[in-house]
Amino acid sequence: MGQLIKLLRTGFSTENYYTSMNSALKKLNNEYTMLHYPYYRSDDDTFLEAQSNLTDYCVSHFESMEDKDVLEIGCGNGVQTKYIQNKFKPRHITGVDLNRSNIEIANSEKDRKGLKNIDFKIDDAQKLENIEDQSYDIVVNIESAFHYPDKASFFREIFRVLKPGGHFVISDILNRGNKPGRLNFWKKKMVLNHWPLNYYRCELEEANLEIMHQEDITPNVIKGFSNYRTWLKNRPRGGFFSEFAFDIYYKINMRLIIHTLKTRQQYYVFVGSKPV
Repeated sequence: MGQLIKLLRTGFSTENYYTSMNSALKKLNNEYTMLHYPYYRSDDDTFLEAQSNLTDYCVSHFESMEDKDVLEIGCGNGVQTKYIQNKFKPRHITGVDLNRSNIEIANSEKDRKGLKNIDFKIDDAQKLENIEDQSYDIVVNIESAFHYPDKASFFREIFRVLKPGGHFVISDILNRGNKPGRLNFWKKKMVLNHWPLNYYRCELEEANLEIMHQEDITPNVIKGFSNYRTWLKNRPRGGFFSEFAFDIYYKINMRLIIHTLKTRQQYYVFVGSKPV
């Protein structure tokens, strides 16, 4: 019971949440993994493959990332940043995240693996103090912006750090309807700020960013979660009580996410550019 209570307390702050999620996902997969939702392509996909599918789909909208300078805003624990570097061969990639524990994991894993042409920094997406003007060809932001209260400032920062003609991709969890969801106690603690589609489009355009493509991929994300029972069944097992608590937490979390995506939220991808 104590283990279950500890897991449930992760919802009282983003710091607790990501610290616990990193630990839980490492327990589930024997390694640190990406922190975002899965994307369906095949019934045979493992959890890690389903997560990689989402990254692949988002960056597939770029002609190429080779020999480009790439900035990932909201890089989490850095696993996705390293995945992009390894698969898509940018000249250099920088990951920034406001969560100190995420960056500590990212830098520790970078040093352990001896990775080059990649670095990680603590920084705020709404005010990137460590990023120079017009310094990147591509900006990637996958499933992080719903934590940003001031998304208008975030969009202006994308415009500022992109080179003229540079491109961006944002995937985010939006609120259904025409108004942002109410900030209840839990959302305030978790810094959850889900915007509706009309707000998103308006503020992107106000930041002088051109929207080249937008897409609702909610069905693929929901279907991406369809294998969660298999993932849970196949994971390594430990002590009975800790495993029982983890199983309950995991099932509750998965079912809540699926229900929310079906009823109150939607998952969108935005691709665009900074005018030349």
